[in-house]
Amino acid sequence: MNCYRFKVIIDHEGTIIRDIEIAMDAPLEDLHKGILLAFGFAQGEMASFYVADGEWARGAEYHLMDMGSDDFGTPYPNMRTTALRDVVAAAGDRLVYVYDFMRMWNFFVELVGENEVDLSELPRLTSETGEAPGQFSKGGELFEDESGARAGGSGRAGADGDGPVLTGDPEIDAFLLEEAEREAGGAGEGDGPDFTSLDELDGIY
Repeated sequence: MNCYRFKVIIDHEGTIIRDIEIAMDAPLEDLHKGILLAFGFAQGEMASFYVADGEWARGAEYHLMDMGSDDFGTPYPNMRTTALRDVVAAAGDRLVYVYDFMRMWNFFVELVGENEVDLSELPRLTSETGEAPGQFSKGGELFEDESGARAGGSGRAGADGDGPVLTGDPEIDAFLLEEAEREAGGAGEGDGPDFTSLDELDGIY
């Protein structure tokens, strides 16, 4: 066996499920991209995987971004440096995937089996149930518009009302504040977040 088969359910009204196959040795980042593609979401927002128990309670976290090291110099685990086989091993193992910490899209990810396939075909969507919600259909009350979401508008920014919308997670908030400071300083073209179109995502797979 060389690939895992995951069932992914988005936390949204109705039954919306995607089954995804992905190589066991693939990094968590590949599953992140595969989930977004399967649900029609574009890249460009913060995300994390959490190891979950049988009740979906969250445990160890794997950030999308490199969040540096803890006070003892131990690097925080991230999606790019962590292989799937290091966090799941048997059918029934679970992960919670959170995308966009402002809109808080939650996905429940369960390993349901293994398969032997041509690795060049992976990752791939094997089945889908239900129509996925629009990526920006949730949390609209938080922002006046999309630019407000990124600049911290609608009066829900930091304490001074003129910063990014903070999440309460100190590591993620530090990253958001750093990004806001960099953008305020007039970063050059190519220095910002990597927003990838769905057409470009199709080319990855």
